[in-house]
Order: sequence, then structure tokens, then C-alpha cells
Amino acid sequence: METFISCVTIIPCEGMTVTKRVFLGPHETKLLFSLESREADLFDLRAVQGILGVGENAAAKVVHRLKGKGRVIRVRKGEYLLVPARAGEGGSWSENVFRVLGVLLREDYYVGFWTALNYWGMTEQIPRAVHVVIPGRRRAFRFQGQPVRFVTLKRAFIFGRVAQPLERGSFYVSDREKTLLDGLLFPEYSGGVSEVAKALPSARREIRWTRLLAYERRLGVDAVGRRLGYLLELLDLEPSVRRRLGRDHPGFRWLDPSAPKLRLGYSQRWGLILNVEPSDLREGGGI
Repeated sequence: METFISCVTIIPCEGMTVTKRVFLGPHETKLLFSLESREADLFDLRAVQGILGVGENAAAKVVHRLKGKGRVIRVRKGEYLLVPARAGEGGSWSENVFRVLGVLLREDYYVGFWTALNYWGMTEQIPRAVHVVIPGRRRAFRFQGQPVRFVTLKRAFIFGRVAQPLERGSFYVSDREKTLLDGLLFPEYSGGVSEVAKALPSARREIRWTRLLAYERRLGVDAVGRRLGYLLELLDLEPSVRRRLGRDHPGFRWLDPSAPKLRLGYSQRWGLILNVEPSDLREGGGI
């Protein structure tokens, strides 16, 4: 026996709304109603087995049918996201990868690096992958064709994140200040030091410089302070911040450890080996 329900509405033409109806079998109906009543966005096959009282193969077939009917999205192997019965204004619906992270990750996390630069409008580049910072290790995966890659940081470095609302739920992203410092900590995940150089002048009015300095000290990574001070000096930004960063820096570090190891020059003040042309950084920073 099949149950006839309306689950998705689509916006067509001439101001009319057409309702798309799908047939759901008894197992499909029971599963959907159970998940929605529990507000269980994310579920796996074991949950399906428990709800329906069936084996693994039967559970997989039910999920496969619901996926084909647009009621379930595969997040990664064995894990699925429930599509609401009536979603979005006018009934149209598409899932946001940030929302998936909000329901998938249980540990501390935040969307960061190049993805956060783009989110805050500090770069015009659109990264191909979503970068997610976590204190542990997880395998990368794809969600609706978009790569999701995890960057592992020490738990002590997981700070400076803010919750951002979505149409349904929320997700965590690094704030502007932590985004910039993370880009100097591991430039390879932010498009290189040149992307941070572009972001600093464009976002200078939004950056809370006192917070940025507090974060830099909390990180306690000497190379980050060196790179930040050098870029601010090169771009002629925030003299008071530069003075507070201008402490003794013994030895030398690479300006951009992700760039080719070419010795183009040195910054004695900041103790940096310059392997990116200063002219390229000034150009990127709009100078």
C-alpha cells in the first residue's frame, strides 16, 4: 500500500505555484515522520534499521528510494540528511554545505582559511573546497559535488569563532581577526600570504585591531607576528599595531612557507626571508 503526500513545491511561471507530489510507501512514510518528529536532521542506516525494524539491506533500499524522490541527501558514506517536507519560501529548497557541517560535526570546529576569507568578503577568489578547522582528524568528503577538507589545529588554537545563522540552523566560522591570523599561520590553506595582503587594506575598517593583537599573543607563534608586522609595514597600515608587534625576532623565518623557497631578499626588522616579491604584495594590497 502506498501513501500519497505532497512533499515539495516548485515555482514555475506566471505567478502560479505547481505542487510536485510523490508516492511514498509505508516504510518511507514511517521513516520520514519519525525523523521529522524527532527533529533528526542527520541519520545513518543503523537509525533507519531501529525505526523500521528491518535489516541493513532493506534499510538501504528505503533510503535509496527516498534519495531518488528528493527527500534525502547523502552527506557521505552511510550518513544522510533529511530534506524537510515543505522547505523554503515558496517551497523550493536546497541544502547549504555550512548547514551540513553544523549538524555533522560534534566537536569544536569552524569554517576557516580561504573559505572564511571569502565568507567575510575579504577576497574575490572563490575557493574550490570548503576548509574546516577541527582539533582531530577526519577524512575529506564531497557534498553535492563540493569538496570539504579538514585542517587539523591544536585544540588551544580553536578559538575566535562566531556562530552565523542560516535559514535552518547555524554554523561556526572564524571571525575576521582569526581568519587573517590563520592565513599567516598556514598560508597554504588561504591562497598564500598574498591573499592576506589583499585582505588587510580592504577590511581595515572592519578589523578589530585590539582583538587581532590579543589573538596573535594567544596563538604564541612567533612567525605569525613577524608576517603580520611585515605586511602592515609594507602596506603602510596601523603604525600603532606595528609598534606592538616589533619585538625582538631572533633568526629568520620564511615569509610564505607555502611559496617556492626563493631567497629574494631579507627583512632584518621582522626576521623574514622574502620569497614573495614585495611589489606583488603591494599590488595585491591595492598600493
